[in-house]
Amino acid sequence: MSEIKHLIIGEQRAPITVESFINFACPYCKNYFKAADKTLQDLIANGKVKHVIKHFDKTKQGLLKGTVANIYLDYEQPQETLNFIHQLYDTQQTWKQSFAIIEKKMEEDFKLTPQQAADERSLAITKETFERGIGGIPTVFINGVKFEFNPLEDSEAEIATKLTEQLAINE
Repeated sequence: MSEIKHLIIGEQRAPITVESFINFACPYCKNYFKAADKTLQDLIANGKVKHVIKHFDKTKQGLLKGTVANIYLDYEQPQETLNFIHQLYDTQQTWKQSFAIIEKKMEEDFKLTPQQAADERSLAITKETFERGIGGIPTVFINGVKFEFNPLEDSEAEIATKLTEQLAINE
């Protein structure tokens, strides 16, 4: 098995690591991701935070289309992939309708092809979620400690506030 490459945004040696277990088809992950992206941008740019995005390929029917989208993303191109993730979340309602729609979006709109590393990465992340007791998404860790928030009830603004407070504790 080769080394698993996760989507890493920021400096490898940043003092704070935020690990986000998400799925692109999950509406709660969408709220978390948008809040985290805004909150972390400056900290990443200043070398204070490394954001490790781990797509959890859940087998729940509503999330399988997120798994299909993830197969196409090239984690060797983190900035380009981050842009695609933004577009996926921004258009989530349109492509979640069918497998054909998400495949067309990835292949024709984004001009992407399935990535060979996707299967190995998916298996490794699934194994990691079992080992760490992760059942639901989004699940987030800051320097290895679970970040507490309620993805079912917290708004994007509430998540951003809680994330900012937790990051301040880790600085």
